[in-house]
Amino acid sequence: MQKTTTVRFEHDTLALLDQLAGTLGRPRSWIINDAVTRYLEYEIWFIDEVRKGLHASEAGDLVTHDEVKNAVRSLGVAVD
Repeated sequence: MQKTTTVRFEHDTLALLDQLAGTLGRPRSWIINDAVTRYLEYEIWFIDEVRKGLHASEAGDLVTHDEVKNAVRSLGVAVD
């Protein structure tokens, strides 16, 4: 079910929105919904990954500095 909300945009942002909508042949609402959906999915993913990292850290599942340096070296990157 769709609901309506009001969003205020800066003039320049609205101009970019209109430009993209015209280029894609989509209405503003489609562009905004797509952008917000992508943003929310990313933020939820990021928070979940941070939580996983914190839980791993609390469990002692850590990587030493030397292990990281060796992994970077294995990629052919010079590390001091």
